[in-house]
Amino acid sequence: MIIKISCENDYLMDILYKNPDTDFGLYFKPLKSGQIAGNIVDKHHYEAVFQDEKYSYLPEESNQIDYQSYCSPLVVLHICNELFSHILKSRDEFTQKEIAWLNRTQGELDTVPCRIEIPSFYIDSKWYRGGRFLLTKYFEGMIVEKLSSRIFSVTVTAPTIFEAFNLLCLVSLFTHTTNDYGLFTFIDDSLAQKYGRILTNIRNVPYFVFYLFILRAVKSEKQYFDLKPVFEKYLADEGLQVDLKWQGTKQQRIQFITKELDMDTPILDIGCGDLEYYKKMMKLGFKSQYYAMDKDEHIETLSRNIAKRYEENNLTFFNSLNEFNSQDKLNVILTEVIEHNSVDEAKALIRQALGYNINKMIITSPNVEFNRFFNMERELRHDDHIFEPTAAEFHALIDECTAGKGYNVEYFYLGDSINGIQPTQGCIISCSLCGI
Repeated sequence: MIIKISCENDYLMDILYKNPDTDFGLYFKPLKSGQIAGNIVDKHHYEAVFQDEKYSYLPEESNQIDYQSYCSPLVVLHICNELFSHILKSRDEFTQKEIAWLNRTQGELDTVPCRIEIPSFYIDSKWYRGGRFLLTKYFEGMIVEKLSSRIFSVTVTAPTIFEAFNLLCLVSLFTHTTNDYGLFTFIDDSLAQKYGRILTNIRNVPYFVFYLFILRAVKSEKQYFDLKPVFEKYLADEGLQVDLKWQGTKQQRIQFITKELDMDTPILDIGCGDLEYYKKMMKLGFKSQYYAMDKDEHIETLSRNIAKRYEENNLTFFNSLNEFNSQDKLNVILTEVIEHNSVDEAKALIRQALGYNINKMIITSPNVEFNRFFNMERELRHDDHIFEPTAAEFHALIDECTAGKGYNVEYFYLGDSINGIQPTQGCIISCSLCGI
């Protein structure tokens, strides 16, 4: 593993705390079973190399080829912690710190753009798709180029040495936690605080990066509550009044909807997808009949496999809603489905579902007004969405479908709130007034 640092700042080595007059500019430090070697190439270039001796970063003990020591983002994090931890302090602490031998502060001297290159960087993540790594969308100073199936070169460029190192560590953390082997990486409270600080050290970070950080790097509610006011203050300084929520929007939606469903009423799940609601309800002790419908043919096979996990034998799958016929009182789920249809088809689907003997019906849909906070390059949230309503359009659609039928409609919103807008909108339609 090698990290190449380039900066035209004549004070680069002073800011890095590296002395060219000591041991010919060489610096050695142990790391796990190997050694870090720091080398001053010249006054504008510094390199840090990690040479391993035996399996320091082996993700699987059965694999005796420890190539991870030469490309793992975790190695980058460890090198930066060992050699450059003073650059990862808070912005105020870093800028105000005086370099004693120059009698000037780091902030006064760190004023020139810096580039950091990682020639071999391991990415095995869904965040790389379509020839692009997700974070390059949010940070202009980041370049990721594919070299082989999972090996990439990564370059980060920033206005200062301070920002370049903090961006490099943030990217390395995200990559490590989203790589296949790093999914269950343990991050304790001190690490969460550290990387939360690193995130806020970077200027002009979009909201969605904070959302991803909470989703991927925050492992407990305590960590969330510690970081929530820090992140919200940062975003407020950027002009966004944000109320960040614990867990991702999808998880919030599952939690909210399953709390609305009782254990004894059969459920009709229209557009069931991967049967997340069924799995959650079964964990909660659901024993009644569960009807699942989805047009995707592979879901039928999935439903059979999932049903085998449980002893209740209560899951029935349909490829078409026209195949379903029941007079039972039902709780109906129609969540994140209507946007996959035209507006007229969505109305017809809602009306068809309301034709059953429903106890309550829960509908959710993306709120298109929130999309601008995702820094999207397209109008709609997903390629297979045909329309996404505003809050007013969603209300009008539901009102039209329930008009004159005596339904009780209760609207709700889920997810982070930005300037009073949330990403998911929904309603609960109940029959307490409709006389069915």
